[in-house]
Amino acid sequence: MDLKPKVALFVDYENLFYSMHNKFQCQPDPMELINIALDYGQITFARAYGDFEKNVYIKGEVPKLRAASFEAVHTRTELVGGKEKSFTDFKILEDLFVFKEENRDVQTVVLATGDGHFSNIVARMKIRDGKKVVVAGVRGSISRELQMAAGKEDVIEISGFEYEVDLVHLKKFISAQEERYRYLTFIRTAHAYVENLNVPVEHRDFYQKKIIGAMNKLIDSGELEQLKIVRNDIPVNIIRSCGSDRLKKSG
Repeated sequence: MDLKPKVALFVDYENLFYSMHNKFQCQPDPMELINIALDYGQITFARAYGDFEKNVYIKGEVPKLRAASFEAVHTRTELVGGKEKSFTDFKILEDLFVFKEENRDVQTVVLATGDGHFSNIVARMKIRDGKKVVVAGVRGSISRELQMAAGKEDVIEISGFEYEVDLVHLKKFISAQEERYRYLTFIRTAHAYVENLNVPVEHRDFYQKKIIGAMNKLIDSGELEQLKIVRNDIPVNIIRSCGSDRLKKSG
């Protein structure tokens, strides 16, 4: 019986997250990384690294990673010279050195990052240790030095997880909600739309941010308006379709 070769997957999640956000306003898709690794054999090790405690931007990504079978490895962020310094790359480098020495039977390593700091360890594993090292990174964000260390044939550009809100569908949803409810608050409406789309739990934060952005676009274009009313002596921000005459003064 033929046994599949063993594959280890290391993911610099902070690097991927910010690269995708800055380049394409989207998020990494952990299952895309899993599928890349599966193309080379049986995954025996899958870790994603980042400051999942202090970093508010990636803190909510942990359920998505765990749903894709990743071990989320928390790395620290400290103040160095008055500036915050992430130690994610140091932790990954340390683990790569230990892993290659203790797991000589694993011949393929997939490293998901675009950070040039990893070029030396990639070259060492390929040349000194005889391992196949595949680099997966965000298009346009992979260090040239890292690409050279991996070799052109072992560099994969990833697309990430994208979602664009259908503005027409969103507006129809809001209009339908107006028929059911007297007052629509901004955040609750976004949350209700996420529920309507049956979004998986691990993607809900990302969808909600996109939906809030879409609602702001509708406000800017004059198709929705945001108002402040008073209910039970408490100021409340609500939204409504422009031209709607259903709203009456409330005390």
